[in-house]
This record gives sequence, C-alpha cells and structure tokens, in this order.
Amino acid sequence: MTKRLLALLENVCAVCLCVLTFSVFFQILARMIFHIPATWTVEIGRAMFLTIVFLGTPILIYDDGQMAVTMIKDLFHGKRMGILVFNILEDICVYFFLITLIYGCYDRMLSEWHAAIPTVEWLTYGYLYLVMLIGTLCMLYAKVVHTKNYLTGKKGEEEDPCIKS
Repeated sequence: MTKRLLALLENVCAVCLCVLTFSVFFQILARMIFHIPATWTVEIGRAMFLTIVFLGTPILIYDDGQMAVTMIKDLFHGKRMGILVFNILEDICVYFFLITLIYGCYDRMLSEWHAAIPTVEWLTYGYLYLVMLIGTLCMLYAKVVHTKNYLTGKKGEEEDPCIKS
C-alpha cells in the first residue's frame, strides 16, 4: 500500500509539474509576445506549486530525504540508544506539527470552500486547502510508517507488511 501511494503521489506531482511549466511558459508568451494579460496562469501556477509541495513531501518523509542538520545527532556517534531517543523526540515534535496543520487545513477548508478565486472561478480556496489536508494526512501516514520502520529495525519497503507482493 505504501509503495502504491508513493507512486501515485509521484505521478500526480509529475503531472502538476507539467501543468506548472506550461502555465509559466504560456504566461511569458502572453505577456511578452502577445501583450495580453493572462492572470489565470498565476493562480494555476500557485495551485500546482502548492500541490507539488504538499503531495511531494510525504515521499521525502518516507525516504528520509529532507535536508537535515545532524549536529546534535553527531554528538551521539556510536550510541544507538541516544540516537533512538533523539529520533523519538524529533518524531513527537513532527507529529504535533502535522496534527496542528491537519486541524488548520480542515478548518480553513470548511470556511473557504465556496470562496472563489477571481481569475479562475471554478477553483476555490477550499480546494487548495483540501489538497493541503490530503498532503498533510499523507505526511502523517508516511511519518508513522517511517517511525515504525526505524523502531522495528526495518530499512526498506520490502519488509513493510502493508505491501503485498
């Protein structure tokens, strides 16, 4: 399940990157060559960038691919228990942040559901908060799987019991 979810997120991010690239390219052509305003491209670009960030981050969380400053962890060099305790404290902070973000996204999604974006009427701010909520829920899931894997000593997806071969 985890492998399929991450593959789906990668594909959605790839499509969004293509739409973002087209939007920016069209905006440059429209403004510089054709001298017409294409204000909708700004909102589409913003929505695609937000989607790429929020749906791409669970992949980084699961693979432990975020940029990290390891200065404090380096103090525990060779002490597995110290690193484990530090990782648990770090995860508690991340869980608190993600749960707070989930609550905020849910609350804003409900309150902004019908607030249309002026240049793109079919796209509402509620949809953007929905993407943020889905992405944050996926981040929470990826963090739980990542935490479970390092607590049980599992390194890869091939050992994940959620994945069926």
